[in-house]
Amino acid sequence: MPDLPSSPGLYLWELAGVIVYVGQTAMSLRTRLGSNGYSSISNYNTFARQAGRSNGGQQTNCRVNMLANSSLANGDEINIWYRTALDLDLRAEESKWMNQHGVPIWNRRDERSGGEIS
Repeated sequence: MPDLPSSPGLYLWELAGVIVYVGQTAMSLRTRLGSNGYSSISNYNTFARQAGRSNGGQQTNCRVNMLANSSLANGDEINIWYRTALDLDLRAEESKWMNQHGVPIWNRRDERSGGEIS
């Protein structure tokens, strides 16, 4: 992963010319997409947390990591596009993108109803 901005923002994952995942982060893009986030697959983010326990990672991280690993193991390339967004409502911008372009196949619209970003 290249050096990323320390600003919050939106990001798109592209596989074979198709956007497969859209996300946003209020933390820095460097943290979310860098070595402590999606670009490093650890056991913690491989298995989803079990109810009442502190084991495992966020369900969305685990699911997307599994999809990405499967694609990469098949020899596919994933491109990640990002945009910093210091003064924007990130959830609204993410929803706006999905309303204009559709919900990508790796996103789950139902996760959004509980406030969790997919």
